[in-house]
Amino acid sequence: MHANRPSILKPAMTYGVIIALVMIILSVLAWILGEEGALWLSFINWIAYFGILYYCLKNWRDKYKGGYITYGMAFKSGVIFMFFASIIFAFYNLIYMTWIDPQYMDRLMDVAEETYYNQGMSDEQIDLALSMFSKMKSPGVQFFSVIFGTTLIGVVISLIVSIFVKREGDPFRQAMSEIDENDKQ
Repeated sequence: MHANRPSILKPAMTYGVIIALVMIILSVLAWILGEEGALWLSFINWIAYFGILYYCLKNWRDKYKGGYITYGMAFKSGVIFMFFASIIFAFYNLIYMTWIDPQYMDRLMDVAEETYYNQGMSDEQIDLALSMFSKMKSPGVQFFSVIFGTTLIGVVISLIVSIFVKREGDPFRQAMSEIDENDKQ
């Protein structure tokens, strides 16, 4: 009965690519404008993440799930889409930090140091925080941090977007349509 259930793997990779492309475009835009870390750009990023995940989940529901999806399935699908997007974005981030802008992490440390100073932290606290931050500078750690962080963001966004995407149908009609599809085979 579940043999004809559509696999999420191929659509998840496709939607992951779409989400990652949006993330990369926003990242490149921030780099071109010199506004990396700007609050207004973070706001635009969050709106874009919600919008693109909504678009992908709605398409998944309508094209692959017969127009119906439970909250749980929408949530799970959103997290899977964001996981695939995070892998692609991690590769982009690795390329960016290694070859395009190798001084990026140094600039980030300078901004962090200034922020800590403005918050009134002592020199010892700042040194401790920066030493912890410097351990995160390696490309390998950054790669897995981006995957973890983006997937975590995906969890939060999926929790919210799934509320708007879910559409539960009539269980009797769904069961009957599955039986009809099995009879045709």
